[in-house]
Amino acid sequence: MTKLQLNKLKQLAENTAKQCVKLCLILKKKLLTTKSPLNKKNIFNLIKLLTERWHTFALILTAFIAIYYGLGAAISSEINNRLNQELKITTPAQKHLPAAITHVLKAQIVDSPWTPSLPAIFPASILDNMPNFQKGSKDSANFFIKKLAARYADKNLKEASQLLDYTPDIWIFSSIKEDKLAPGSAKQYRKAIDKITEFNTSSPVSAITPAQDFLYLTKAVISRLNRQISHLNKHIREHNAEQLDFKADDIFYQTKGEIYTLHYIVSALAKDYKEEIIQAEQYENITAALNQLELAENLAPLAVKNASPNDVFEANHLLYLAYYLSEAQSRLQTVYYKIKLNSMKVNP
Repeated sequence: MTKLQLNKLKQLAENTAKQCVKLCLILKKKLLTTKSPLNKKNIFNLIKLLTERWHTFALILTAFIAIYYGLGAAISSEINNRLNQELKITTPAQKHLPAAITHVLKAQIVDSPWTPSLPAIFPASILDNMPNFQKGSKDSANFFIKKLAARYADKNLKEASQLLDYTPDIWIFSSIKEDKLAPGSAKQYRKAIDKITEFNTSSPVSAITPAQDFLYLTKAVISRLNRQISHLNKHIREHNAEQLDFKADDIFYQTKGEIYTLHYIVSALAKDYKEEIIQAEQYENITAALNQLELAENLAPLAVKNASPNDVFEANHLLYLAYYLSEAQSRLQTVYYKIKLNSMKVNP
C-alpha cells in the first residue's frame, strides 16, 4: 500500500472518529435531558434516535470495518522479502546453507506474523498474497532440509523436516476436529528452527568431498527451479484464455516465496563452496543466476496478469517469472556440469 493510500485511510479514520464523538455527545445529551434514571421513555427516545440516525450508524460501522481490515492489513501484511541480508554465523566451522535456511524461516515465522493460520478476526487474514508467499518460502526451505537430512543422516534435521511438514493453517484448533485444541503451526515451525540451529552448531563432518556436496545441493536447486517453471507454464497454458484468472496471484506470490528462499540457498552455496566455484571458473555464472533470481523477486505488479503470451497489450507476470527462473536454471546447469567435469578430472 502506498503512502498516499495510507494517508487517505488515516484521514477517513479521523473523520469517522469525529462522527463517533459527535453521535456520542448527542446520545449523552438526550439521556441527560431528564433527571429520572433510564426508563421506558428514555429507552424509547434512544430507539427513536437510533432509527432517525441509522444511516450514520451504518456509515460508522462500515468505516470501522474498512479501516480495521484495510489499514490493519496494510500495516501487518507487509511481505518480508529483503534479499542479501547478513546471516548469523558465530563460528568459522558453521555452514552458510543451514544459516540461510534458518534466516528465511525466521524472517517469515518469527519476525513476521505467520498469516496462513490467522482466523478471520485478524486484519492480515483477508489478504492472500502474504500467506501464499510465506507458504512458498517455508515449503522451499523444507525441501532443502529434507535433502540435508538425507545427506547427513542427522536426527535434528529429520525432526526439523517433520515439524515443517505440519499443516500451515493451524492457529489453536485442529483442522480435522475443530473443537479440539492443537499446537499452532508457527509454534511447530519455531521448534524446527531450533533444530536446524542445533544441527549447524554441531558441525557434522561429511565423508564426501566438497565438490560432491556442491553437486548434490546444486542439483537439488535445479530440480526445484524446474518444478516451479513447469508449474508456471502449466498454469499459463491452461488459464491464459480466461478473462479473469483468480489463481494467478496465488501462484505468483507462492512462487516468489520459493524464489526468496532459493536466492538465499544459492548465495549460501556460493560462499560454502567458493573454492570449487573459482577453480571451475564459474563465479560469473553463479553470480548471474543470483541476479536472475533477484530480478524475479523484485517483480511487483499492482495486479497480477495471466494474459495470452501472444497478447501485445496485456502483461503475463507468470511468464516473466518463468523466464527469469529459466535463465537462472540455465546458468546453474552450466556451473553444475563444469564442476562435475573438474571433479572427474581430479578423481577419475
